[in-house]
Amino acid sequence: MRGKGSRGLHVITPSVEDLQLAHLYVLNNNKKVLPYILCHEGLVKESNSKMSKNRVLKEYNKTFLNWFKDTIFGDDNASETLRKLVDGPKINVITQQGYDINKYSFYTNAQDEKSTMQNSGVTLRVESQHFASVHDDNPCVAFIPYFGLVEEIWELNYVKFNVCVFKCKWVDNNIGVRTNDVGFTLVDLR
Repeated sequence: MRGKGSRGLHVITPSVEDLQLAHLYVLNNNKKVLPYILCHEGLVKESNSKMSKNRVLKEYNKTFLNWFKDTIFGDDNASETLRKLVDGPKINVITQQGYDINKYSFYTNAQDEKSTMQNSGVTLRVESQHFASVHDDNPCVAFIPYFGLVEEIWELNYVKFNVCVFKCKWVDNNIGVRTNDVGFTLVDLR
């Protein structure tokens, strides 16, 4: 997926926590990293056999970045792409108010306030595990649609390539989304 910024270029230095969250998102959505994700999930489950699945997922998220780095650095056959991914993005991040990807234009909500064209609304259909409580050991897997607004657009620089990520404000599906009598989905973005 190739894209380019179209308006409002700025450079920021986000918090370490925000940058790591964006980096973890990039890794969790990269096909080349998937075998490592599955391996690490298995190791976390094995070493914490009495932990609930919810707790295992939290432990995975907390430990994956360091485990992945150690694993790739120890593998002489790892590709250049994996080596750049494991290094993480540069700490200075290019932000944009508009971004064009695959013939679609996306704006941040702030850019929408200045424009007649409204392009900050997004929807995402996600397959994920849902837990009834922290003690639930039998999560259900479901496809859930999420609706939101693009708050920030970041270009993460991995030296040899950039990855665009959107930081969104998501609508609470329990109170902000409903279906009307004719089947249309109505979303309250407030």
